[in-house]
Amino acid sequence: MAVGTPLTSIVVPTYNERENIETLVPRLQEILRGVGAEILVVDDSSPDGTGDVVRSFAATDSRVRLVTRERKTGLAGAVFAGVAAATGTYVCVMDADLSHDPEEVPDMLRLARAENADVVIGSRYVKGSSFVGQPLWRQGASFVLNNATRLLLWLRPRDVLTGYVVCKREVLANNPTHYSSTGFKFLVEVLSTQPGLRVREWPIVFHDRRKGYSKATVREMFELARLCLRLIAWRVTHLRRLG
Repeated sequence: MAVGTPLTSIVVPTYNERENIETLVPRLQEILRGVGAEILVVDDSSPDGTGDVVRSFAATDSRVRLVTRERKTGLAGAVFAGVAAATGTYVCVMDADLSHDPEEVPDMLRLARAENADVVIGSRYVKGSSFVGQPLWRQGASFVLNNATRLLLWLRPRDVLTGYVVCKREVLANNPTHYSSTGFKFLVEVLSTQPGLRVREWPIVFHDRRKGYSKATVREMFELARLCLRLIAWRVTHLRRLG
């Protein structure tokens, strides 16, 4: 690794997350103190001034960077844009709404390095994980969608729809498809199109968002179904070419 190159790039997609980003960035700065890291906030031109808050942090800390996109076009697309701008050996993707506890980042990184893992999933469905503050109906809906997706795509990890992931940057940078770019679920695409990855899962405590409102809608469920169908078609085509 070149001198001065961060070990880890934290990629945080945002849209109207001003209040949460005011809390999250300082927590990450403290947690990552003394660690080679950069914090990349990828903002979809939030009208609430999220980008202005990030600029104020960046003015006093060179580890904080803002990547601005012209409009809101999908969380997964923001992830791919952040990865394109990242310089770390590892990338950690996390939500801005504080549902993903930043205290988990060092442990997930240690696991990735110790096991030489390509992907470490911040998992809601392995021993030691839990939910805090999220309504039971949302937990149930997430569980059903997650397991339906796993079965449909024959994926072994227990949590394939989480947005909390640590992985080698090249895994995301070189993914063969970007079907998920207009939606939320980049991880299921990575797992489906790169089946040989060395994957580990780390139990997380999943919190309900602190402030603001969820961006998930019924439309996202249809987008997920559409993504799964496209991934199935891609895998069939890919296997035929290999054959």
